[in-house]
Amino acid sequence: MRPLVRSALFSSLVLSGWLTTAAAQSVGADNLGGLNSAQDGSVSDAGDVPVGVIPQPSAESPGMVAGITLGELYTDNLTLAANGSPQQSGWVTQVQPFFKWARSGPRLSGMLDYKMTGYLYAGQSRSNQLAHDLKTRATLAVVEQHLFVDGMASYRRELINNELASGQGTFFLNNNSANVATASLSPYWIQDLGNVGVATLRYTFGRVMYDSHGIPQQGAGLLNGLTDITSQGVQFNLVSPESQTLGWNIGYSDQRIDPDVGNSFEYALAKLGTSWQISNATRLLADVGKETRFLPDGTSRKWGASFWDAGFSVSNTRDHLKLLVGHRFYGRSYEFSWTRSAALLTTMVSYVEQPTDLSQQLLGQNLAQSAPLSTGINGLPSLRQQQVYLMKRGSASVGYEMPTGRLQVTLYDERRTYFILDNHQEKVANGNVDWLFNIGPFTTLTPTVGWQRYQFEDGQTRYNRYAQVVLAHQLNPKNFAALRLRHDSNNVSYALPVVGARTYGANVIFLQLTHLF
Repeated sequence: MRPLVRSALFSSLVLSGWLTTAAAQSVGADNLGGLNSAQDGSVSDAGDVPVGVIPQPSAESPGMVAGITLGELYTDNLTLAANGSPQQSGWVTQVQPFFKWARSGPRLSGMLDYKMTGYLYAGQSRSNQLAHDLKTRATLAVVEQHLFVDGMASYRRELINNELASGQGTFFLNNNSANVATASLSPYWIQDLGNVGVATLRYTFGRVMYDSHGIPQQGAGLLNGLTDITSQGVQFNLVSPESQTLGWNIGYSDQRIDPDVGNSFEYALAKLGTSWQISNATRLLADVGKETRFLPDGTSRKWGASFWDAGFSVSNTRDHLKLLVGHRFYGRSYEFSWTRSAALLTTMVSYVEQPTDLSQQLLGQNLAQSAPLSTGINGLPSLRQQQVYLMKRGSASVGYEMPTGRLQVTLYDERRTYFILDNHQEKVANGNVDWLFNIGPFTTLTPTVGWQRYQFEDGQTRYNRYAQVVLAHQLNPKNFAALRLRHDSNNVSYALPVVGARTYGANVIFLQLTHLF
């Protein structure tokens, strides 16, 4: 890791203005660190968000939010010791200033979300730590309607090894975290060719870097084998005008992942697609092409496999549905997405299959698809896993608006087959239910229950359950308070013992005060 290079890279992004924010971090089960975020990062009207959730600036509602959160938490298992072993309890003070900004203009549009969190541990100052969380994305118009530059940067913590103890929240002294910095620059040209269609040519340069700065008791051995990577990609698309009954699209992409140490990976895909409008809402779809073939011995052949798919899409005022069935080098393939928006009920279901690797997931991009893959801790393999794998990912989300609250149910399932000699697999499945109740004009109560089952390639299975209750109260327009009670339990079973894998439980009481400037 080269700190000067990393600092120069982020300084360059900041000075050039190519900074934006990804979706704001959730106040739900995956984050015990803050009250100061909307659930999806897109809410802009204070009347549209629950009590205690701060409206987020967005492209539709530019602006700035700044404030500070002070918190005090108590946990009965600070080091996530195994059941039956001595467990260390402790008090931790949280200090978290935050800044969120969004702009939408003719030349520059973007968002920035940054927070710095300090943790002060009672009676053990050597464990005090400082964590940074930066998420940015922006677009600069260099030549109006033609030449643009996208920029992205992030800096956050991720788990090094999902098989070892890892509690929800960065304050646990679990010796299993690393800082991950990602950044990319992507200039692209758009050209309207009239009846021929719209052409886009894009180049993307990205970088992923790891370090353990500011993480107390970090085990250096866990980072062994992790190497920084560089990503370079070229993408070309030609899409016919939307108004035509018979449409077509031509696509080409080539992305190369180059680790500083180790073998490179290359994802190449070329396709020719067509569509036929058979009604006001329905289109028939078909694609053929060639792509990289990943072999069981760990090697790959560029343009080594042909593929095809066919299906349909339906789009109206409430529903957007797409289904494709085809054949790729690994066998039968499927792609499905459905979104339904009704007055009170919103439903989203998706399924996607794609060869990918950890670096693509961290960068949040996959040039072989029309849209970036979402990233998140539930969707990532261990940082120690650097191999290409076949991802089969399904997710579903249902939100129901009620007169006195909101019910949200989410489900997630992912299968990973690694392209190595014995086709090792990982399976991840999780779900949670959040039910927000308005118990007054300025107070909400949100119980949450959830689970995750993680089956690793070596045979270990980890089953985590959690239950949480959050009471939030708005003192006045600029001040909020929240009390959070949470219980986590983690059970581990394995065919062969794994050093550091253990069953444990933890309880947390967390009081927070947030002030907006």
